[in-house]
Amino acid sequence: MTQTIAPRVRPLVLLFLAVAAALLAGLAGAAPASAHAALTGSSPQQGVVVAKAPAQVTLTFSEKVALSDGAFRVLDPKGKRVDTGKASELSGTTYAVPLHSGLPDGTFTVAYQVVSADSHPVAGAFTFSIGAPSVTTVSVSDQSAGGGVVGAFYGFGRYVSYAGFIVMVGGAAFVLACWQRGSGVRALQRLVVSGWLAMTAATLALLLMRGSYTGSGKVGDIFDLGLLGNVLQTKTGAALVSRLLLLAAGALFIAVLFGAYARPEDDET
Repeated sequence: MTQTIAPRVRPLVLLFLAVAAALLAGLAGAAPASAHAALTGSSPQQGVVVAKAPAQVTLTFSEKVALSDGAFRVLDPKGKRVDTGKASELSGTTYAVPLHSGLPDGTFTVAYQVVSADSHPVAGAFTFSIGAPSVTTVSVSDQSAGGGVVGAFYGFGRYVSYAGFIVMVGGAAFVLACWQRGSGVRALQRLVVSGWLAMTAATLALLLMRGSYTGSGKVGDIFDLGLLGNVLQTKTGAALVSRLLLLAAGALFIAVLFGAYARPEDDET
């Protein structure tokens, strides 16, 4: 029996190692990085009082960022938007949004929400004043980017994908290395398949939620096809799609794994 199974083991081991390594790389690529883009400068600067209204507001970040609609908002003392809404890249990591003319004196709030190079949402706000500070200022949402209900579900989905990977790869490795006869055990088959299903479902959910997670944070935007199209053009979107393709290869591996060992044992009986 050992001589019959051994030739089957080598290609399965190679396939297993290739798929597992690629999936692990995909998980690492889509995982949040320890450092994200940070605002390093602006014009006007935080808290400054300028004598004349600027024609635009510029923001400089620690790395290149992606801009979406409404990435920069400039609000007057009454909370009315005074920017044109058309943010653009000036050079390198510096971006600008033009302002309308004839701005009144008072304190203006600049709110930004961008996507860093690792596709993590980054948000913040600062103020500057024209002429003299206002008695009151506009308060913007203090909810951090990637937070809220969508952020919580996104984080949960990420951990489900990790758990699915561990169960799927761990179960397959156990069959290959320790208990080849276990490939015919229904409980073990269900365990490995459940890991694959969990990782696949979580990956699909992460892909759908990504646009809302890095943008508005609204549940209703999860199924926005326009946002999904934007996500597919990002690094994280590409990583999630690649993971789905690898999971398709993983499904083939699981089918071959269980079939390769079950067939010789069935022939013996």
